[in-house]
Amino acid sequence: MRKWLRHETPWGVQYSEFFITICTRPKGFNQLCWPERLVPISHTISEYHRRGRWFCSIALWMPDHIHLIVQPNEQERFSQLIGDFKRILGKIVGICWHRGFFDHRIRCHESLEQKWNYIEQNPVRACLLPNSRKWPYQWKPDTQSFGTDA
Repeated sequence: MRKWLRHETPWGVQYSEFFITICTRPKGFNQLCWPERLVPISHTISEYHRRGRWFCSIALWMPDHIHLIVQPNEQERFSQLIGDFKRILGKIVGICWHRGFFDHRIRCHESLEQKWNYIEQNPVRACLLPNSRKWPYQWKPDTQSFGTDA
């Protein structure tokens, strides 16, 4: 039986940025990359950012998973934050999420660069397009919108 890890930040550890992956189920089935889902997903990420629930530096979604680099608000329970995010999108657009999520604490600038590049190149590695800058299913705070060409 698979044991699920707790997603709580240990006492005394300062909050930092996290690389998050949230998967849909069933794997391999496109639930996220549909034009009609672009705005609701982007809006939800943006609202969490605007309301200070998290600071999101990048979000990019693929057909069956979403990657984010976030710094959660220290007043939020991390597992509750991601659970709420999944619940909202489940209700708004009917996404069926896999249980839990994957998180990796980013501890240095080099790790942040690696994760950022990994996220941006995900559509290219999956052979969905030759240039990641044209991938519409992404959000960054400097654009306050979706897609880098929007």
